[in-house]
Amino acid sequence: MRSLPLALFYYAVVSPVGLAARLFHDPLRRRWRRQATSYFQLPAGGRS
Repeated sequence: MRSLPLALFYYAVVSPVGLAARLFHDPLRRRWRRQATSYFQLPAGGRS
């Protein structure tokens, strides 16, 4: 029965926050850009 409060917390708090974050912010920048000639980006550390 200890997992029931955790499950309720997850579905009542964590899931809605995650869904709202995905609606208003695109952390992986997956949006389609028609002007882009390429979607390739160099790694943050430079060349490997």
